[in-house]
Amino acid sequence: MRTKDRSVLLRRALDDVLLQTFTDWRLVVVNDGGAPGPVDELIARRADAFAGRATVLHHRRSVGMEAATNRGLRALDSEFVVVHDDDDQWHPTFLQRTVAHLEDPRTTDDGVMVRTVIVYEEVEGDSVIERGREILEPDLRSITLVDLMKANRGVPISFLYRRAVHGVLGDYDESLPVVGDWEFHLRFVQTFTIGFLDGRPLAIWNQRPGQTGPLRNSVFDPSHAHHTYDLQVRERHFQQWVDENGIGLPLYLTKAVEREAVSLHHRMDRSEELARELLDLVRHQNERIAVLENVVADNSFFGYLKRKWRRLVRR
Repeated sequence: MRTKDRSVLLRRALDDVLLQTFTDWRLVVVNDGGAPGPVDELIARRADAFAGRATVLHHRRSVGMEAATNRGLRALDSEFVVVHDDDDQWHPTFLQRTVAHLEDPRTTDDGVMVRTVIVYEEVEGDSVIERGREILEPDLRSITLVDLMKANRGVPISFLYRRAVHGVLGDYDESLPVVGDWEFHLRFVQTFTIGFLDGRPLAIWNQRPGQTGPLRNSVFDPSHAHHTYDLQVRERHFQQWVDENGIGLPLYLTKAVEREAVSLHHRMDRSEELARELLDLVRHQNERIAVLENVVADNSFFGYLKRKWRRLVRR
């Protein structure tokens, strides 16, 4: 569990772990450069509930998210691993359901993700107020490399996996200040499979779009770090592919895609022109209909007066 100077959120996260119906777990809290006192106090208040299952690592200076994760991983030798950030939550059965999936003798998965809900919240003093919620990736039914290449389909709070995979994949990439979880997921699915538990959301990804400072989510960083390092990861893998296969195919595809995009824009522009012309025709036709309706109305009125006049004359 990574944390730094967010006592109100860490308190909730610690209680969240203690609410799990599966109790055979060990927790490492990595305080990455934050004040040690509040963290130690929160752990001490729950000493009886933790019953020796919690350990705290204090970093005098922040080493970054992925380095903090790696140090937490090295502090234990558990069979399974999950990264629980201090601002996220689980359904009480998260560990029970995910561990059961990986322990099922019929499974071939080495990791499992769960249906996740995004909760929008705001911290006011010592209170956390929910402002709204929505399902993350509601159309997601499986975890595939194709989908992960587009964007990250899971977040750390939703992903439990076998520790043994690190022997093959290595650690989290400490050169990435953000998107390190996505980069790890990409490496993971190239060698192993990730199952998916659909249905009731078992993970809660809490977001605070309007918060600043320590309470802010990294995804809302105004420096757009997620976009920058997303491109860096893609460039790294692309360079590796080119080194092994040459530049010919991507060089051709880049131009082919550009031509198709230009052609598509031309077709869209022409469609917009036709739509405008059609609207002009409809508008003109409506004006003609309005004129005809007025003429008909006038004729009907004069016809009525003529009939009245004839009746009067006959009398």
